[in-house]
Amino acid sequence: ISQAARTFSAGTAKAAGSSVTGAVLAAAAASGTAYYAYGSPAECDDLSAAVAATAAASAAAAATAAAVAALALQSAGGSAYPGPPWRVNCKLPDPASPKYKLAVVGFTAPGGPSMNTDKDTTGVRYDTTPIANGVIKAGGSCDLIDYTPEDHAGFAKKITKYDGLIVRINPGQLSAPGVTPGAQQAFDALMMKQVAAKKPVWSSPAVQTQMGAKDALVKIKDMACGLPDTLAYYTPAELEYGFKKCCAYQPRVIKQNRGSAGEGIWLCWLQGKQYCKNFGDSMLDDRDMLKLMEMNDNHVEYHTVREFLDFCVNGPGGSAGQWKSTFPGKYLEGGKEAGGQLVDQRLLPRIVEGEVRMQMVKDTLFAIIHKKPTPGNMSAVGGISDYTFYEPDAPEFKDLRAKFEGDIPALMDAMGLAGEPLPILWTGDFIPVDDHVAPMVVGEFNCSCVGISKFGKACGPDKDLSYVSDEDYFEGMRLCNLIGEKAVETLDEMK
Repeated sequence: ISQAARTFSAGTAKAAGSSVTGAVLAAAAASGTAYYAYGSPAECDDLSAAVAATAAASAAAAATAAAVAALALQSAGGSAYPGPPWRVNCKLPDPASPKYKLAVVGFTAPGGPSMNTDKDTTGVRYDTTPIANGVIKAGGSCDLIDYTPEDHAGFAKKITKYDGLIVRINPGQLSAPGVTPGAQQAFDALMMKQVAAKKPVWSSPAVQTQMGAKDALVKIKDMACGLPDTLAYYTPAELEYGFKKCCAYQPRVIKQNRGSAGEGIWLCWLQGKQYCKNFGDSMLDDRDMLKLMEMNDNHVEYHTVREFLDFCVNGPGGSAGQWKSTFPGKYLEGGKEAGGQLVDQRLLPRIVEGEVRMQMVKDTLFAIIHKKPTPGNMSAVGGISDYTFYEPDAPEFKDLRAKFEGDIPALMDAMGLAGEPLPILWTGDFIPVDDHVAPMVVGEFNCSCVGISKFGKACGPDKDLSYVSDEDYFEGMRLCNLIGEKAVETLDEMK
C-alpha cells in the first residue's frame, strides 16, 4: 500500500478480503504509519470484525493489536486505524463515564452550500469535529447538535442535559434569508438563560456583544493594554463635538462597530491647517479639510469635516457628497442598543509595522501571529498583509505577553461581564505604541466563532478532514486539545 493510499474506503477494504486488510493494518501498526478508514457505520462494523478475526490468526497479532483496539473508536463517520502518532477524520466515541456532558452547537441555514460556506461534507462546520474530539480527549462527552429555529422548544429541551455549550454559529447566519424570523433573538435569549443557570456558554451573546464591540476599547482604556485617549460616540451630537475637538489636536482613527475586514475604519488627518498645541485649544470647522484612508482596501478620499460627519451619520449623497467607499456609512444607525457606535482613538503611526494577534484559549496564550502590511499599504487590517507565526514564548513578544496576561484577570469585570468565563477561543489584535506602559495596545478583540485555520482544507460541500495534511491536522488538534482541557477546567472551577 503506497503512502498516497493511507486513507481508504471501509467498503473497499472489506471487498479486498480480511487477510489483505489485516496485513495492511499490521504493517501500519508495525511501521508506525497512520492509516485511516471511512464509510458507513455498517461497513466499519464489518471491517472491524474482519480485522479482529485476521489479527487473532496472524503472526503479527501483537503489532496489529493497537490497530484492532482503535476500531473501538467508531462513530457515524467511520473508524480510525492508528500507528503512533494517529489521527481520526471523524468524531471520536464519547467516554463511557464522561466527567461532563458538552455539545457543540451549530446551525444550517436554508439554501444549501451557498448559504453555509463554513460547512464540510458531513454538514457541520469544518472545525467542529476536531473541537469535539478535543473535549472527548479531555474526558468529557461531546455531541454535535444544530439549533432548530422551527422547533425552538424542542431544542431548548434537548440542551437541558448538557453541562456546557460551545457555540459555533457564524455571525449573521441566524438572520440569513429564509431563517425563521426572530431566530437570532430567540437563540440569544435561550443562551443567556443557560448562563443565568450557571451553565457556561462559549461564547455567550453578552460576551460576543460586549467584547466584540468597538467600545470595548473604551472599557479597557485604563489597563496596560488599553489606550487612555479612547472615546465612544453613540449620537450625532457626541460624534460632532468629540471628533472636532480630538482631530483638531492630532490625527485620529474612527472605527465603526460593525464589520470585520476594515470597512468603516478611517484614518483621519487634518489637511491645510496646523494641529493645535494643546488638547482643547481649538475645534475643527465644518469647512476644514480631511485626508481619509479606509482600512478595508487602503483607498484615500478627501472631504470636509461636515461631509465626513454626515457620511458617518446618514451615508453618502446630499450634504455628505460623493464617496468612493463601497460601504454605506450610517455607522450610528439603530442607536446603541442595535450596535450603532463609533470609537475614536489617536492614530498610532507605527501601525505600518503591522499588528500582533494573540490567539488565546481561555487564559492561555496558544500562538502569536504578526500581520505585516504588504508593500505600499498602511495597515494589516482587511487581509492586506503577510503573516509570520510565533510560539507563545517568543522573546520578541515577552514584554507584551506579560502585560496582557496581567490584564486578563480583570478583563471580564471591565467589560461588565463579571461571572462569565473567558471565551474558550478568542483573539486580541495589538498595535505598536510609543511612550506607553506596554509596547502595544489592543485594537480589537474577537470572540465570535474564531476559525481554526489549520482545518480550512476540510471546508467545502465535497470536503472533510481527510483533505487536511498531517502537519496541519496535528497542529490544529494541539489547539483543539487545549480547548477541550480548558472547557473541562472551567466546569471544574464552576462546581
